Amino acid sequence: MELNKFMKHIEESGALETGRNSRELCDFISNHVDLNTIRQWLSDIVHKHPADKLSNLASLMEIHPLGFEKYVLWDSSAGQRARLHYWPQNKWPFESIHDHRFNFYAIVIKGHYIHEEYDINQRKDSDEVEITLTRKQIVDTGQCYYFQAGTFHRIIPSDEETISLIIRSSPLLPYSRVVNPETLKMKRAYGAVKKFKEKIKELESVI
Repeated sequence: MELNKFMKHIEESGALETGRNSRELCDFISNHVDLNTIRQWLSDIVHKHPADKLSNLASLMEIHPLGFEKYVLWDSSAGQRARLHYWPQNKWPFESIHDHRFNFYAIVIKGHYIHEEYDINQRKDSDEVEITLTRKQIVDTGQCYYFQAGTFHRIIPSDEETISLIIRSSPLLPYSRVVNPETLKMKRAYGAVKKFKEKIKELESVI
């Protein structure tokens, strides 16, 4: 299935924004995404996308602060995205506990990782938190799951090269939160647009 048709089906399901019918959508994703599908999508992006669309996707490519390589394959004007996460073999950093501004579906298409979920309680008038591990599972190749905005988790590395596909909703929260598991302190992380505006303000103040 072509990427545009694939994402159109997901958008029309309503499951990205609401989480409803998440099991059915995971089944759909699992049945339509594998390494061969990803190879075809990547080839189509490189050889068939117009220059302006390709430039937009290229501008979104990055080494994520949590350590993986991020490649956006599909980007809608409403904020939904499909992106690949790639962790080279034996080059995984220690990932902090964090939440997201958006809902997402994830499927591992090569390798595996450990997915941990947490309850976080912030101490009153403090950036310090208490953490409780609530779930820990191995996510193998072909497995899909749904994860809700504002819920805390982290990925623990395996010993093999790993690739996942993330399909995310538009932002539902103003910021994400990151907990350092060593200091048990939490900070806020804002989206690129807000960061850009803040930097512009800083620049304006010195001009």
